[in-house]
Amino acid sequence: MKTKTLLLLSLGCAIAILGAGIGLISQVFSSRDVFDPIEYGVTAEVGDLQIAVTQAERSGDRQSIEVVVWGLDDDSVTDSFVVVSGREEIPAEPNDCSSSVEEQHSCEVEFVLPTATTEPAVLLVTRGEERVQWVLAGS
Repeated sequence: MKTKTLLLLSLGCAIAILGAGIGLISQVFSSRDVFDPIEYGVTAEVGDLQIAVTQAERSGDRQSIEVVVWGLDDDSVTDSFVVVSGREEIPAEPNDCSSSVEEQHSCEVEFVLPTATTEPAVLLVTRGEERVQWVLAGS
């Protein structure tokens, strides 16, 4: 092959790679998985569940979160709660938190973090295709 042909082929490959990179960046920025955190006390709707985080406190490797839940009948409502800390998803400790259609229930949910850290953690609540998050301040 001639040098001119090789240069044109390499230029074509560079343009294709650049186009793929631009496409990937635009996909990341327009992704629906990116969402703003909800403030304490503000009610969020996740599927049929209504939830408000009223307080969060960390002591050592334990993260305690007080929530108010309602909107559906579910005796294991916290099964869909995880805290992300240090890139790990930590499920809620067993608890008696339940939700009902008629009335609001206030309960405390605890998570045992892998290590005691001062880094902020994130509470994620997922129901079906919907997800909300709260940023929990570090200690």
